[in-house]
Amino acid sequence: MALSNQKTSLFFRLSISVTVFGALFNFIPWSLIILGAVGMVIFHSIQFFQKQDRIPLDYARQLLIVSFSCNFIISILHLPFGHALTVLTKTALLIFLLLYIKSILSSFIENTQNNLLLPNISRGNLSFILADLAIVYIVIASLFKILHWEFGILNANLLLVIGLFSALISILASPKNIGS
Repeated sequence: MALSNQKTSLFFRLSISVTVFGALFNFIPWSLIILGAVGMVIFHSIQFFQKQDRIPLDYARQLLIVSFSCNFIISILHLPFGHALTVLTKTALLIFLLLYIKSILSSFIENTQNNLLLPNISRGNLSFILADLAIVYIVIASLFKILHWEFGILNANLLLVIGLFSALISILASPKNIGS
C-alpha cells in the first residue's frame, strides 16, 4: 500500500510539529518527541524515494533530516557519540543552506529578464525572496534552539528575530491582489 504525496506530506509536517514543540516546551513526553523525530525520517524518506527527479538539494535535505533526528534522539537519551553526530548535522546544515540559497538565487535570476538584480525587482519577487530567507532563518533558529548551539552573538534568538522580521517584511511587500 503506497501513501499518497498529500498524506506523506501531512504526516511529515505533523512529525516536525511534534518534534519542535516537544523540544521547545517541556510538557510533551520524550517518547512522543522521539516518535516525532523517527516519523520525520520515515515520512521524508518516503517522499524522497517517491520523487522521480532528485536534485542535490533533495539529497542534502534528506541528510540534514536524518542527521538532525539521530542527533536529537541521541542527545535526549544521553547516548555516547553525540559529538560526531553534531558535527555531521552542522555539516549537513551548511551543505543544505548553500544549495538552498543557490536554488533561491538561480530561480530569482531566471525570473529576471536582464540579470540586473536591482532594477528588475518587483514587489512580488521581493516578497518571495524575503519569504524564502525567512524560512531559512526560522529553520536555522529552530535547529540552534533545539540543539543548544551558539556561536558568539549568533544564537537562536537573534536568528528567530531576523527570520520573523523577514517574514513580516515579505508580507508587507507582497502584492495586495493575491487574496482576491
